[in-house]
Amino acid sequence: MDVPPNIRNADLDDLGTLVDTLSDSFTHDPMFNWVLPRTQLYPFFFHMLVRDVYLPRGIVHIEESGRAAALWLPPEERFELAPRLGLLKFGLKLIRHDGLRPVVRVYQQGSVFARHHPAEPHYYLQFLGCRQSSQGQGIGAELLKRGTTVCDYRGMPAYLESSNPRNVPLYERHGFEIRSQQAIGKNGPTVWFMWREPR
Repeated sequence: MDVPPNIRNADLDDLGTLVDTLSDSFTHDPMFNWVLPRTQLYPFFFHMLVRDVYLPRGIVHIEESGRAAALWLPPEERFELAPRLGLLKFGLKLIRHDGLRPVVRVYQQGSVFARHHPAEPHYYLQFLGCRQSSQGQGIGAELLKRGTTVCDYRGMPAYLESSNPRNVPLYERHGFEIRSQQAIGKNGPTVWFMWREPR
């Protein structure tokens, strides 16, 4: 019997669980696999991102037993990763294993995302992931509901990018609409850019 999801705000004590959950969740994500082909680097990436950006400045929701997590940035914050030693190490790991190809792809992805990113204030859902063993149980829907409730309370729209076509209907059921879509690079994945007005 599936345990009903209990969604709560995460804190620094949840860092390890958040990293494990998100790394597992994005193992087969089309965009991640294209930009960062070595899944062994996902924990390093998410540790840096959650610790340096989302826990101090964002909104982090976690399912109590660690089955899923979501990372939001509120309208008053911008996504910025300071050029610390960890970021340099991450870049060197990429180059050592895969040459300059991931660096080029990071640039391509970033350029396309920047062109589509809305200028008007909004909540930005950058990552929502559910462990592979727990997908299809409604946990992602509960995470979305928790996040969009915050948006609606403040009367603010929300925005996200999805490179997994299976997730687009889930987002649409929660009020997101496709603004545009675009393939990244010559052989990269298609991304859906989605917007949600407050309810």
